[in-house]
Amino acid sequence: MLAYPKVLLLSSDETETSVMEKILSEHVILRSIGDLAELRNHLDGAYDALFCGWSFQKGGWNEALRQVRKRCPDLPVVIFSRVGGEQEWVEALEAGAFDLLVAPYLKRNVLPLLEHAVASHEARRWHNAAFRNSAMAV
Repeated sequence: MLAYPKVLLLSSDETETSVMEKILSEHVILRSIGDLAELRNHLDGAYDALFCGWSFQKGGWNEALRQVRKRCPDLPVVIFSRVGGEQEWVEALEAGAFDLLVAPYLKRNVLPLLEHAVASHEARRWHNAAFRNSAMAV
């Protein structure tokens, strides 16, 4: 995993934001945002993962995921929710999310998921770069 991955945190719930910031802040370069307009302004390829609340001010995870897929299709999006079960998990994965994290948000659950998401993102970037290089060589 990168020394300090860059993570975007999309949530307008103060309690959830505070908990996630506490867990992530000492391990990542973290930027917290609260709505879709801010998300659009930060989808420039500079982040290694997005942690997205189930719902937030003026939007929800599925809208955020659509925005990400249009502009940064390889960016892993981890959805987090206070409640959820198998149906919500399947819904999130089928929509293209990397995973669904359900409360309680604990460091021992969040950090391995973050590491896996970032490693997956790095692998996709390497693969895409190698594919572009081999295509140019032909």
